Parts: sequence; structure tokens; C-alpha cells
Amino acid sequence: MRQSLPVALAARIAGIDRSSLAHLVDHGLVPTLDLDAVRSLATSGEAAARSSDDPGHLVIRLDIDPSEQRTVEMSDARLSQAAEGPHRIPASYRGREALLIVRGFVIATGRVDSMGGPVVQRTDRRGREITARSISVSIEERLNNLSTRPSKAAGKSRWLGRRARVGTGGPVLPVGS
Repeated sequence: MRQSLPVALAARIAGIDRSSLAHLVDHGLVPTLDLDAVRSLATSGEAAARSSDDPGHLVIRLDIDPSEQRTVEMSDARLSQAAEGPHRIPASYRGREALLIVRGFVIATGRVDSMGGPVVQRTDRRGREITARSISVSIEERLNNLSTRPSKAAGKSRWLGRRARVGTGGPVLPVGS
């Protein structure tokens, strides 16, 4: 018998905050809060970076309101469009691998295809211009259910469903173990 757990208890078991878990449920990334799904989230862990991953992945946080659009219902093109930016990154990031995350969990992998020119976003207190670029990301692999794991957890798919902890190095992912 599969019994649904309350969000507060499920969040405590999974080791994440209650609002993040509620957000994942709203997006459909965690379809049910039964014990198996919560255990799967708890064991997702943080992906360990390898030396071959240098110079690292670009992490793109998706801030999509679930009342407007649920992530699981988005096509790859729409998900790519949501990641367009603007982002404060240098032009050298073209071709870099990207991880798309919702509330810290990697839901898709991709690659930065193209980048726009720098556009002034704002001016800081000292009068310096803060610029950003729009990017185009091609989605390679997706995970629509965080409580399941890809059948082959090697290569790029090893990131899917894992928690991405971004360090202080800006948008590049120096993932901690």
C-alpha cells in the first residue's frame, strides 16, 4: 500500500527544506510523496566533480513559476527558451556543457550553442556598467521525475537527479563531493 507522506515529514526525510520540496511537487518533478520517492530524493546526493570535467559546467537555475508553467509539461524547446538569460558570463563559455537545475536538483543536461553580445543590464554604485549575454542552450537529456534514476548513471546522465552545489566561483560548477 502506497501512502502519501505530509510535505513537512517528507522534506525532513529527504534532507531538503519544505518549500523546495513543495516547489518540486508543484512542478511535477516529484509526482507522489510516498516513502520510495522520498528515499530516492534523500539518496540523490551531490555529484562529485572529476578532473576531466574541467573547466566545469555552466549551471543555469530555472526560476519558473509552477502556476504559469510546469517543468514536466514543457517541451525541450520551451525549456531551452526558459534558460536563455540574460546571464553574466564571458564569451568563452560558448560550447560549454550546461546543467539546468530547479531548486538545486539537476533536471536536464545540455550545451551552450550560441551567445549574444553583451547588453548593459544596470549601473552599479560606482558608475560601472553591468553587462549580461543571452544564450542558446540545446537540451541533450532530461529527467521529468526526480524520484527515478536514469538506467545508466555514467557519462553526462550521472548528473541527472543529483543535487548541484554551486561554489563561489561564479556560474561554473565546482561541484563539491
